[in-house]
Amino acid sequence: MGCISDDVPSNNNDRYTDQVLPGPNVENHSVSLKKTAVLDIENGYSLKLLEINRKDNYVRFSFRKEGQEYLTSKLITGSTYSIKDPNGEYVVYSVNVNKIYDNSFLIDLTYKTKAAISLEVQVPDTDLQKVPESSIGSDTITRYYEWEYDGTKFSMTAEYYKDSYETYSERTRSRDFDKFVTDTYDDTLISQLTSHMEEMAHDGGYGENDIPYITMAFVQSLPYVSDSASAGYDEYPRFPFETLYHGGGDCEDSSILLAALLYDMGYGVALLELPGHMAVGVKGGDELSGSYYNYDGTKYFYLEPTNSGWDVGVIPDEYINESVIITPIGSVSPELRLTFTGAGEKNSYLTSVDLEITIENVGSITAEDVVIHTALESTDEGMVWDQIKSDTIPSIVPESSVTYSVSGLTVPAGESYRVGITAWGSNVNSEYISSEWTSS
Repeated sequence: MGCISDDVPSNNNDRYTDQVLPGPNVENHSVSLKKTAVLDIENGYSLKLLEINRKDNYVRFSFRKEGQEYLTSKLITGSTYSIKDPNGEYVVYSVNVNKIYDNSFLIDLTYKTKAAISLEVQVPDTDLQKVPESSIGSDTITRYYEWEYDGTKFSMTAEYYKDSYETYSERTRSRDFDKFVTDTYDDTLISQLTSHMEEMAHDGGYGENDIPYITMAFVQSLPYVSDSASAGYDEYPRFPFETLYHGGGDCEDSSILLAALLYDMGYGVALLELPGHMAVGVKGGDELSGSYYNYDGTKYFYLEPTNSGWDVGVIPDEYINESVIITPIGSVSPELRLTFTGAGEKNSYLTSVDLEITIENVGSITAEDVVIHTALESTDEGMVWDQIKSDTIPSIVPESSVTYSVSGLTVPAGESYRVGITAWGSNVNSEYISSEWTSS
């Protein structure tokens, strides 16, 4: 998702990955890796396997230097990618995912290294000023933030545990944006930050009305880092912890962080999705001036999360007449995600289909009384060849999943069908997925 930035390269994905490792004296290595495995390359470089997606034929890696992640990227099988140093300047090794095994838990990987990997690269002083300064310990990373509001300089120091970041990096991104804002994993951190903002405001002689503006200035001061530069592809929303850990993010990351902070302070907020951009709306009345969006009678005044100097109610020119999706931030809730694998066995009379269904709660609270309905759907609207409903699953806690097996669903030979799966609960909206149409 693109955002407002004065110095973002036009093709950030190429900053870290190119095709083919140049230069002589290349050494070849072949390994097999399981999901979550860490592969040490050499000279402090390593990679961790985060995700294997056999259906879409890709894997996702975390690329690291001295144990510190500087890039996550999605790699398509069969293609060779050259991985650059943390500054995106020099190629240090290349990676090719040769095969994803049928069980989706194991891959074959080839990587190539130069005989001597460049250990360090000098970074221009101008680049060092773009991100908050940091110090890295064995178990933690500490960041030092500085920003300005109303002519007053503010500063803050925060320490983040690397193990916590590892936990976040393995969490699914397949959830609605508002669930990143209300994620309960971040509750303690967000509350600590808002309390610190209030203390700094009072110590600086500012009143209650200044606190949200000081907070907004803090988020705006964080550097813009596009997903394609920091994550390797365009859509990789981050939890507030991750944005703070990295010391910056793109518009969706900054919007999620700002909305989480303001929501914790008790303000009515919404996420504003515009074409190629995201911002925050803050609930206001006649006391505020500027541009706003009306949602069910509520005014949400525009807040630009990236770049300093944007006031409340000021919309960048390129978004003034654009359509917008408004998502008010409400109470925490569960959210279901479905995936499935399966196979059909044919004979001259029918096809028998067996499925393994995984249902995951990617929301913030426990999903209750969950039911899964599975059907072999007909091309005639509303008709099915066969169907089955699961027993009620009493509860699925956040960040956990349940696997449900279905066997023996049948469709007559020669007929078209697709698999359709719906899940719902007493406190959660329904979720539906389907396969492509096929013939028995």
